[in-house]
Amino acid sequence: MIATVLWRRDLYQRGRGSAFAVGPDCVVLHERRTRLVCLERADGAVRWDVPMGTWLRGMVLTGDRVLVLPQTPDLLSCLDLRTGALLWSVPTPRWTGNLVVCADTVVIGGWRGYTPMAGLDLADGRVRWATPSRVESVTTLVWAGGVLTGSGREVSLLDPTDRSVLARWQLPEPLAESDGTAFVPLGEERVVAVCEGGSLVTFGVGSEGPARLGSYDSFGRIGYAAGAVWMFRGGKGFLGVDPADGTPVWSAGTGRHVVADPVPYSGGLLVGDANGGLRSVGPDSGPAERCSLRGQRLDALAAAGDGGLFFVTRGTFGSFSLTSEAGSRP
Repeated sequence: MIATVLWRRDLYQRGRGSAFAVGPDCVVLHERRTRLVCLERADGAVRWDVPMGTWLRGMVLTGDRVLVLPQTPDLLSCLDLRTGALLWSVPTPRWTGNLVVCADTVVIGGWRGYTPMAGLDLADGRVRWATPSRVESVTTLVWAGGVLTGSGREVSLLDPTDRSVLARWQLPEPLAESDGTAFVPLGEERVVAVCEGGSLVTFGVGSEGPARLGSYDSFGRIGYAAGAVWMFRGGKGFLGVDPADGTPVWSAGTGRHVVADPVPYSGGLLVGDANGGLRSVGPDSGPAERCSLRGQRLDALAAAGDGGLFFVTRGTFGSFSLTSEAGSRP
């Protein structure tokens, strides 16, 4: 396969510190440490450019709006995705994190147990509910019509409109204490929870209780693609396991430093390394396809649901495409 850079933009800051979100026709990213910029996906042209705090803890695109939660100032802001106009902003407690949008409710709080949790009306930022005290939760997830939260051995699916409990599970092992992925959805019926000691537990709505999927060597990243739960285990490479019983179904080694975010691609994963190399890994046991974004010291990759591909380096953000040697898209 051949990688072609379609466009790129200077961020004027380290790429790893640049939060971004990909929409159907645009990309919103934080750059120059205090600016929020919306770019057209087709060519990288600037749609709007507005001031927006420092180092984002969360950013979500939903419909024609973008929600932004910076480290400073302590404000949750909602902007018009078409124009960048500020629609509303509300003050938040210091160290607020965990930002998700479910239907017409914005749910924030619970990150590391620093703050209460609250639900706000997406239309105007009005507080619909708030916990009376601090709440601790792993990274929240919108799933099965609610917001999935958890701490220790307990996981709850909350109704975003009033925080009533839609479902609750007791896990056989405590959830892993991490700011990374806590829940991996396998669709609308089941989820994999990341627990302590590299253990994975599955559970679902209206099914039997949680079941231990297995325990695996230490892994950093985890996701679901091509019918398998995959884990990146550093120098040991990737492992894909069957979500039904946890048995290994594929594995792939890596010869170089892999960037943080492999992305689903062509029935498997697209993996990038620090030197700009790209390779596909997955259930196909044949030789991995390889190519390179030459001159790009990759920090991260991202993929849109429609096949759009993006990269982050230490100082730039860009879009790229992949074609086969014969000139067609893989």
